[in-house]
Amino acid sequence: MKLPFTSYKDFMIERHGAPLHRVPIDFNFGCPNREADGSGGCTFCNLRGSAAVQTLGTETVEEQMQVAIDFARRRYGAKKFMAYIQAFSATFGASQQPLYLNLLDQFPFTAVSIGTRPDCITPQALDFLIELNRHIEVWVELGVQTIHDATLERVHRGHDWASSERAIELLHQANIPIALHAILGLPGETATDFQATADRFAQLPIQAVKIHNLHIEKGTTLALEHALTPLPVFNEYTFGEHLIDFIRRMPPTLPIMRLTTDTLDHELIAPRWQMDKQKFRNYIIAQMEAREWRQGDLFPAYTHTEPPTELTIHPVITDDGSTTFWNDHVKEHYHTRTGAHLEAEEKYVQPAHLHELLQNKPLHLLDICFGLGYNSHAALNAAIGAAHPLQITALEMDRRIVRHAAEILPTDPKAHFNWNAILRQLYEHGSATPLPEHPIHMQWGDARHTLTRLPDTSVDLIFLDAFSSPRNSECWTLQFFQQIKRIMRPHAQLFTYAAAGPIRAGLLQAGFSIGETTPVGRPHRGTQATLDAHLLLQPISEKEQHSLETTTRGIPFHDPHLLWTHREIVRNREQRIIDFKA
Repeated sequence: MKLPFTSYKDFMIERHGAPLHRVPIDFNFGCPNREADGSGGCTFCNLRGSAAVQTLGTETVEEQMQVAIDFARRRYGAKKFMAYIQAFSATFGASQQPLYLNLLDQFPFTAVSIGTRPDCITPQALDFLIELNRHIEVWVELGVQTIHDATLERVHRGHDWASSERAIELLHQANIPIALHAILGLPGETATDFQATADRFAQLPIQAVKIHNLHIEKGTTLALEHALTPLPVFNEYTFGEHLIDFIRRMPPTLPIMRLTTDTLDHELIAPRWQMDKQKFRNYIIAQMEAREWRQGDLFPAYTHTEPPTELTIHPVITDDGSTTFWNDHVKEHYHTRTGAHLEAEEKYVQPAHLHELLQNKPLHLLDICFGLGYNSHAALNAAIGAAHPLQITALEMDRRIVRHAAEILPTDPKAHFNWNAILRQLYEHGSATPLPEHPIHMQWGDARHTLTRLPDTSVDLIFLDAFSSPRNSECWTLQFFQQIKRIMRPHAQLFTYAAAGPIRAGLLQAGFSIGETTPVGRPHRGTQATLDAHLLLQPISEKEQHSLETTTRGIPFHDPHLLWTHREIVRNREQRIIDFKA
């Protein structure tokens, strides 16, 4: 599978014919930014100075190397190795240089990567690196972290950005490959700061970049600051958005060495993630693919070298003549075969009495799982001639479906606006104004995350049109409904085609009053949910209420951190059913 970014592992395979497994080595050189007793240093750096976990407890450098090599051979079947001198800062004084040469000669290393500070690239160090590079391929990883001097001073980094630029230029002139480290989330920095760092990195003569999320670890100055006044740290979703933006600003062929950082569990204070490294990596890949974003597409000199990734869909003409798609991955149609247009009208717009509501006040509509856009299209048609404007916020994870809809859906010459052109604008720019004062704003990404970014009590009407719960339980959980409740105004309403027991139970447990809507294309009625019971068109029956309260039908889907996969959510509910029956 072709990744949406350039993998360092793949880059090294192409360069050396096989993966180079990193062997972490700690020469115990210390750090020039620390006092003799080990105090001081950067506010985020722990007492180990980032020494690798698998070498802890070893007594000699030789033992470290052998333990790490044996570990890589046993666990990964490794055949080629790169020595990684990472703890604290590698220094290059005359007394240390023989250690590099002698120990590296004793073991089967193809290359060596040396992690150090920009202010350690002295003339003497540079001469040594040039000499070492004649014996073995040398990479230097510079911990620059950010280009912003105010931040570097804030974290007691002990050097400025100019020092980093000088070190990069010296190493570049010496023809030594350079990898820069960046930390996203340093105290006081914003998305604008991260973007400026990424843009500057992209201009430099470097050969790789390593991206970290900020960790607050025990034994650090940052931990003391955090104890006094909690510092903001990124969860998986928020860091993921910043990370993707950073990657998109990198030159398209620049290898990305890593996407996250590691900390021993007992040393980590914050953030406490629920995703492990592999799951997070898979999430980043899936999000970039779904949004058709690639490394370098925000790089000024970027040109598209290949067509966008296709989504495997098949157009289907429904009974009312409108077109829907069959999604090969989900194994489900986007709409009932009775009619995509009919479903949007009769399951969403008509029960909401949208036109009548707009005669009384402006409305903010949230269209969750925008898909082909039929629900928003029908809402805009209902807004024609209304006294007040309609604002639509649309949530959609897969940008590809909007592109396909713009390309495939037939145009209607009698329409008040060109819907295909609107879809194209949403795909390309994320916003459009089909009618004066009736804008649509698109938010790409997992709805569980984009929903949390909406302000409290900001929405009047919600159309929830995710794939069915047997295929997409992520958008039908109690915790998802709790987030929906948070953003709803007191008289807001939610409409959905879904009526399954776990869904209605989740809405009830989230604090909604629920009712039913007329069946359209399916044997079951849809669902209306509101915080104001007086607005219900037809409350659910007493029999339905009793069933949801006393049987396993009333066990909702759970997703406590809004991070679980569909399989994890379904398995959790299955276990709850077993516990209920026990």
